[in-house]
Amino acid sequence: MTSKGSIRIKMRAQRAALTLLGIRQASSKIQRVVMKLPEWAAAQRVCVYLAMPSEAQTRRLLMACWKTGKQILVPAYRKAERRYDLARLRPGDSVKAGYWAVPEPARPRWAVPARVDLVVAPGLAFDRSGGRLGHGGGHYDRLLAGIALKQAFKIGLALECQMVARVPMNGRDIRMDAVVTEQAVYRRQTNTRRQTPDDR
Repeated sequence: MTSKGSIRIKMRAQRAALTLLGIRQASSKIQRVVMKLPEWAAAQRVCVYLAMPSEAQTRRLLMACWKTGKQILVPAYRKAERRYDLARLRPGDSVKAGYWAVPEPARPRWAVPARVDLVVAPGLAFDRSGGRLGHGGGHYDRLLAGIALKQAFKIGLALECQMVARVPMNGRDIRMDAVVTEQAVYRRQTNTRRQTPDDR
């Protein structure tokens, strides 16, 4: 079995070789597909990450939420507690580089724990069964396991080159319900690859 460490090394090298233009173009397709999913249409309270330049971008998702009246929550780091929590994000809010240079609201308005309908999560690598590999700190898995996100429909965003045969998982790792790339939607329930007809 390929180790988490070796997958991380490979994926970091692959991401470093990508161009910002290529990431933006793939991200546009990914976000269009996400917004066509029935789970997205039904969700009223959505958690969306603020993307770093090397990640699948989420700006269009944020704009769509504001346009349609969905409430947006984003991860932000609580330094004193050494963990991520959820903060509200509204149009015009300032964003800064937070812990590990991850974007977050400059002045977080922490959300009272409430059930989130859908969460969009980043990762270094994913597999077709919803396996997700992060950077190794476990912060996102702890956030996903929290009361607000535990029952949410979980979507991982990735470029197709981030898909691997199998992500090693342990009892603390949280699986995605679906992974969306610029080429396909991988749903955990069926463990199959479904082409998105509009983006072939």
